[in-house]
Amino acid sequence: MGTLAVVSTIYAFSGRYPENWIFATGSAEVRTRLYRMGITNNLDELREDFYVYGMKIDETFEEFIVGEDYIGL
Repeated sequence: MGTLAVVSTIYAFSGRYPENWIFATGSAEVRTRLYRMGITNNLDELREDFYVYGMKIDETFEEFIVGEDYIGL
């Protein structure tokens, strides 16, 4: 699935279920890092419509911080 399709799906889902959260993690650490890089590159735009959090190794969430390691987003 391409980036545009993923973004379109996120907007459609959040429009229909605004009270739900969307959680993403990669099938491998390198894939999660790729997701984190994508969020970092588009963070200003994402924050216009969404609250963006990262999940730490202890499974707590914090507001997404560029450069931090997360196990999920």
